[in-house]
Amino acid sequence: MALNFVQTQRISQKQIQRLNQVQIQSLKYLAMDSFDLRDAVYAEANKNPALEIVKDEIEEGENEGSRTSGLSDYTRTGTASKSGEEKSDAFQSILESKADTRESLSEHLLFQFNVMNLKENQRVLGTKLIHNLDKNGFHILAPVSFLDFETDSQEDLEKCISIIQNLDPVGCCCSNIEESLFVQAKAVKNPPELALFILDGHLNFLNPPVASKVLKHITDFAREESEKAFNPKDYSFVKELSEEDVEEAIDFIKNLDPHPARNFSSNENAYIVPDVYVTKIPFVKSGSTTDLVINGSGENAHSFLIKKASGIVPEIAVSKDYLDIARMKNLPEEQKKTVTESIQNARQIMEMIKYRQDTILEATCAIVEAQTEFFEKGPGHLEPLVQRQIAELLSVHETTISRLANEKYLQCEWGIFPMKYFFTTGVSQGSDKKSGETISKDRIVFEMKKLIDAQKPGEKKLSDQKLCDILNAMGIKVARRTIAKYRSQLNIASSYDRV
Repeated sequence: MALNFVQTQRISQKQIQRLNQVQIQSLKYLAMDSFDLRDAVYAEANKNPALEIVKDEIEEGENEGSRTSGLSDYTRTGTASKSGEEKSDAFQSILESKADTRESLSEHLLFQFNVMNLKENQRVLGTKLIHNLDKNGFHILAPVSFLDFETDSQEDLEKCISIIQNLDPVGCCCSNIEESLFVQAKAVKNPPELALFILDGHLNFLNPPVASKVLKHITDFAREESEKAFNPKDYSFVKELSEEDVEEAIDFIKNLDPHPARNFSSNENAYIVPDVYVTKIPFVKSGSTTDLVINGSGENAHSFLIKKASGIVPEIAVSKDYLDIARMKNLPEEQKKTVTESIQNARQIMEMIKYRQDTILEATCAIVEAQTEFFEKGPGHLEPLVQRQIAELLSVHETTISRLANEKYLQCEWGIFPMKYFFTTGVSQGSDKKSGETISKDRIVFEMKKLIDAQKPGEKKLSDQKLCDILNAMGIKVARRTIAKYRSQLNIASSYDRV
């Protein structure tokens, strides 16, 4: 049987979306964290002389540290000789080249933490918390962001934080200096009650640390608080205070260490810089400001001001010298082509970085608008949110939001959180799962834990069915088996076994 081969021509149309190099590089920049982007900008500036670093706050900050200002009348100044400068530089070089052989803070804390008799999930959680400490021993990311709701509970988190805070050096694993001093004070045997009162949110009373003025601050504060309606706290102890009591408290606080981690190596310190800030402000009427502001809803709602972080990524511009060269009329054609391409490349870099900044701000606005209750009330109030929803609002692909959420951080009054923290699944609130009415697992777990923790000793423990009934009465529709599942994930015993 003979085979006949015939050549024919056909015309067909296909729509194929291809990313050009600029789009591909834009997405790479979007996926980078601030420090990687900073390195990339400097690499581009070294390759392309048309791209100029206009401002770098990090470099400027380092230079400011060497400036001298405010010399007193008793300070003698002079000019060092050339040989003196060379000796000084050599000595400084020796100091900088010497390795820091001190034990790191994380090594010191982990050695103590790992000998504790803890559950496996608590050991894992505590290790994460220790590695989350900066050079001062304070939290970098908000501790609640490390909770794995499959295995951890709020009690696990509080227990781990308390243990680490009381390891040597006492006062690490805190949010700030004031909390650290408070933890250190409580660890001392029989601390002055007034010192504990001052350190528990009233450190500003020590400005200035003069006994008579501090006593006046405390007296004025107690009077104002006592005049408020429904104030449960008793400030009658203030009437019996004397300047001697205040002086004793001040001396006690002065003996505490505001930087408990100062004697440890900083080689392993992690640095996380927020990419965007969300600040809660009084309610702003729509259109009354040019800033990025998202308004909350409901009574006593606040507004949320959104600002991009600055300082890590340097400001860049097209070199003025290269622009002047490009305008020269007698420039050889080959040289003019090279200059033009360099300027175009510099402008593309600037556009790609601007695209990254704008996309992060737009996504943050969408996240804040979807999670206003979280930013108003804090952890435990997340709404169900998936990356696809934000992608649809911004008219971008879901993978773009995935790249954006990677290694990006948001700072608000509740701490620093990874962008991924705000994406959470939900539980359907009706028989029809397509109705779209859902409530986040974060909210269910939060309310369930609150009910269990609120029970007083001796009371009959709430069963899974009873918890289910109470939550349903609160408008949170959830099945008993779901309650049992979440309770098991949180390592909470059943009503029969709970103490």
